[in-house]
Amino acid sequence: MKKKYFGTDGIRGTFNEFPITSSFFFDLTQSIKKTYQNIEKVLIGKDTRESSDSIESDIALGFKNVNVNCFSCGVVSTPMLSFNTKEFNYDLGIMISASHNPFNDNGVKIFDKNGEKLSDNDELKIEKNLNLTNSNHSLEDNFKTIRSVNFSKYEETLVKKFSELNKFNQKVFLDCANGSLSKIAPKIFERLNLNFLCLGTTPNGVNINKNCGATYPLELSKNTKKSKSNLGISFDGDADRVIFCDELGQIVDGDYILAILALFLKNKNQLKNSLVVGTKMSNLGFRNFLYKNNINCLLSNVGDRYVVELMKKNNCILGGEQSGHIIFSENSFCGDGIYTALMIIQILEENKCSLSSLCKKLFVKVPQRLVNFKLKNNPEEIINNINIKKISDKILNLNDYDILLRKSGTENLLRLMVQGTSEKQVNDFIQEFEYEIKEIDEKR
Repeated sequence: MKKKYFGTDGIRGTFNEFPITSSFFFDLTQSIKKTYQNIEKVLIGKDTRESSDSIESDIALGFKNVNVNCFSCGVVSTPMLSFNTKEFNYDLGIMISASHNPFNDNGVKIFDKNGEKLSDNDELKIEKNLNLTNSNHSLEDNFKTIRSVNFSKYEETLVKKFSELNKFNQKVFLDCANGSLSKIAPKIFERLNLNFLCLGTTPNGVNINKNCGATYPLELSKNTKKSKSNLGISFDGDADRVIFCDELGQIVDGDYILAILALFLKNKNQLKNSLVVGTKMSNLGFRNFLYKNNINCLLSNVGDRYVVELMKKNNCILGGEQSGHIIFSENSFCGDGIYTALMIIQILEENKCSLSSLCKKLFVKVPQRLVNFKLKNNPEEIINNINIKKISDKILNLNDYDILLRKSGTENLLRLMVQGTSEKQVNDFIQEFEYEIKEIDEKR
């Protein structure tokens, strides 16, 4: 059974367009209570979008209707909401965010009492119990139904764990995407006595991810070089992922981050089962590097929830995605941009080296192209088309080539990834797909 509203990372869409509407969120809370009858208190966090307050109010009103108390920790990152849900014994955590999407989008991510995202089965249960009433509910004085709480333990935990970073004297450029970490990340970096500059720390409700953050790597590269920084760090809107830039302006994505972390932990005999979980999007250069270093690599479907599932199944402590979701089992199995950033800084400090010199010792990526297709018709019909399957099979029958064609879990797109040893061949395959996809989509 396929999910109707939940994607790979919660429920997401354009604000005030179904399902991101007041009536839907009210109905969603009723279904959550029906699915989890014993819940009594829920913790809510949100990013800096102008619509987040309204959604928080809708959710609080809905839970009040079924006698569930709501507590708000205000603007926090997704990993902070996850941490606080578990640490302070809430029955459920709800993060209001559309992650890397533009400000006019929003959504929710739901966490269980362990601070972990709900499974596909849990989300299906909620959808099964969802009764859409499409009724209007008065939002007057809704905020009075929410109790504000302020937690500092997450910050204290990070400061304690990385207390030795005050020896790190390299200059850091920090891009907070005008999102969840706009005020929090600079505060933590100051407490650790790190030398840094900031961008994207003045959220106004509509500038989250606007020409900044993890989805604008060229901006990170430009600003890192312009500021003559040794290291660039860029978060997405809710800070569950991060990308880096070295002093030369080269972008360092999740594949390199995972490789750095895996080798570091293995050399300290801390990489359990000598195992890392990546996704089917990971570069072949990354996969071959792990193999040569006697590190096993398992590949999950795209989406951090699927990385987590494979990590748990195989007793793995480290996993992640090329996009910069890096997951540590010790950190509630939740991608955490600032935790990952501090880990990388710690590794650079211990090795007394630059990020560029560290990456040179790892691997060279094989040519890899990602293309998105906006379609008029159902993406599943194209994925299952016989001509599309023939091109896919042709690629998979070649050595050192790989393909991934999938429907986006967060947007109405068809995503294509092709990689292999020859850039020309990769581009030729992309052209084949583009022609065939257009033909199929136009005929229907």
